[in-house]
Amino acid sequence: METVDIVAVLPRHLDTTALALSDRLTARMRAGGSPSWFRLGDRFEAGPAAPHVSLFMLAVEPDEVPGVVSATRDLAAGMAALVAEGEYYRHNPVGAPELYFRKTAEWIALQRAVIEAVEPLRRGRLRDTDPAGDSVAGIIGDPGQDPVRREQLTRFGFDEVTEVWDGGATDRFNPHVTLAWPVDPGFRVELSDLPPAAEFSGLLPGLAVYGMSRYGTCTTLFGAAPFGVTPIGGSGSGIPTGRLDVHSARLPRGE
Repeated sequence: METVDIVAVLPRHLDTTALALSDRLTARMRAGGSPSWFRLGDRFEAGPAAPHVSLFMLAVEPDEVPGVVSATRDLAAGMAALVAEGEYYRHNPVGAPELYFRKTAEWIALQRAVIEAVEPLRRGRLRDTDPAGDSVAGIIGDPGQDPVRREQLTRFGFDEVTEVWDGGATDRFNPHVTLAWPVDPGFRVELSDLPPAAEFSGLLPGLAVYGMSRYGTCTTLFGAAPFGVTPIGGSGSGIPTGRLDVHSARLPRGE
């Protein structure tokens, strides 16, 4: 089985900023005694770890991946580029530093559209593990786990879905970019002196389908899917824009 991630692609200036933030945080994590499993832009397992915003993850057979790419491209062709506004930094439950975007109706609509277009291709199959390496089947079968998480994994095969956007139990989608991932899940690196999250804003030009490696990394690009509709205001809206330009790897360098 192949685990794939349908993601929103960052414009070039945010891709570059994400690499710089990952540089800064992974160096700080090493100095603090808990290095990161990956640094964005560096090769990790199958390929360079790409900055991205995950929208939906699923497991398919390798020969079904082109169908996922096709469905994603058909969807994106009818959608407008998305305005993304950085809002805050936060650690996830296992200590990974992340940059969160302001959650808007457009983000919610995008995730719902992706799930509607792509989830049927899952055919009820589950990913082996979640990004933290925990067994998905094990989570579903554990009555001690969050019941909404278990139910979303059963229904969607993915447990970060906003079903009702009200801050309640089923409002679980929070668009973000993961910048690093500490070896020690109890470790927390300092985030308060990072550049203002609001500077991490721009017009996201499209979607992409990636093969996933461990720790939520996207390392194998299967296909890009540019948005086909110019948003109201276009490039005159004051939000930085850019063509769909999937990330490139760093130049090799020593640690």
